[in-house]
Amino acid sequence: MSKIAFVRLAHRDYKSEISMQKGNEAIRALVERKIEIFYNGEPIVDEVKARCFGYKINSENVDGVLFFFDTWTEASVAISLALEIKHLPIAIWGFPMFFSNGLMESTGSFVSMPVFSGSLKRLGIKHEFILGPPSDKDTIEKIVSFVKIANTIKSLRAVRIGLVGYASMGMYPGTFDHLLLRGKIGPEICHIDTYTMLNIAQKAKKAQYKEFLKNVKQYSDIAEELSYEYLEKEGRLYYAIKKLIKIYYLDSINIKCQYELSKEYRCIACPALSLIALEGKVTGCEGDILTTVSQVILNLLSKQPVTYGDILNIENGEVLFSACGFAPYTLAENPKNVKLNNINQSGFEGPIVSLIYKKGIITYMRLNEGPNGYIMNIGIGVGLDSELRQGKFPALKFKIIGDEEKFLKTLYSQHYAICYGDYVKELLSLCNFLDIDHIII
Repeated sequence: MSKIAFVRLAHRDYKSEISMQKGNEAIRALVERKIEIFYNGEPIVDEVKARCFGYKINSENVDGVLFFFDTWTEASVAISLALEIKHLPIAIWGFPMFFSNGLMESTGSFVSMPVFSGSLKRLGIKHEFILGPPSDKDTIEKIVSFVKIANTIKSLRAVRIGLVGYASMGMYPGTFDHLLLRGKIGPEICHIDTYTMLNIAQKAKKAQYKEFLKNVKQYSDIAEELSYEYLEKEGRLYYAIKKLIKIYYLDSINIKCQYELSKEYRCIACPALSLIALEGKVTGCEGDILTTVSQVILNLLSKQPVTYGDILNIENGEVLFSACGFAPYTLAENPKNVKLNNINQSGFEGPIVSLIYKKGIITYMRLNEGPNGYIMNIGIGVGLDSELRQGKFPALKFKIIGDEEKFLKTLYSQHYAICYGDYVKELLSLCNFLDIDHIII
């Protein structure tokens, strides 16, 4: 559950029954949306009390701070508090003039907003600007969106991502600056050697590695040509990955598959990772941590399993999206057609997930490291009728909503993270607070 500091501000000369009513309505609206709030009972009207309330906010472990203007408020009062909590995401909320007894009235709430916002801009303090009465559903949705972003930013600082191996096949865009990522975006990356994972896998007992087969059969059929040898190997990987997650307190994990698993161990981890993605952990492969961080962000925003894959082709604005064998099972258009197949290609052997992704609105996104910091590619598309790539690989064909030429020219990598739904506004807000440049397709 998200927790937000809700700060009511006013001027002692302008407080009224109507202004108090508006503030109380705002509190009720947040409570109704199940947002936990820490707030002051009476509106703050002077600098000393504002600063003291800022101290209290810092002891409450909140995700962000929401300033609400009951009336006109002197900027010095609001700034006294803002300077104490400027490290947290901030949104300022006021309401416009309204009808009362047939006349347009105002408490001065709206007038305070640009004065305070201008002061924050001058100090370089990031914030969101939300105008609308507490009774307006669209306004409350904007508040809910801010709360979601504040919680995502806080959660990112607590995320631990395991990296087994390193970036595959010389993919420079998958490499990253460890400290920059930790300091600017939030997640800690825990490096784990491939040998460590395989050593755990080899020591798994029969009951432990058979757990994979029992669980995966809830979501997938097994191809007849897929021998038990490969299913046992996959089960061992499943056990080992879950063990690593427990040992290192991981929220997410990425496994380098090429070529230690695909050619030497002769079994990639895609089906195991696809299953673990449904068990609450964000998973990926090929050692591309920036894509995995992108997946983590979409997962925090959407609260649903997310996927990733390669942009393999684009024609007439339609993108072919597919991975080697990773695909969370519940994202299939038809759950009855999900199958574990043998990859059996280019000298590689072992199980992969074969499914056609469901249709609908998707958000595709990738976080990239650039010469001057981070850049985020953001876009939405519409999933279309699709078919398995080459008859076996998981796939989605989607129509981009935007400029195809811009899409191509701004690619930083072939890998993208994808989730269902439209989260563009939330991603833009996240970019604002974390100083991430962005490219909208």
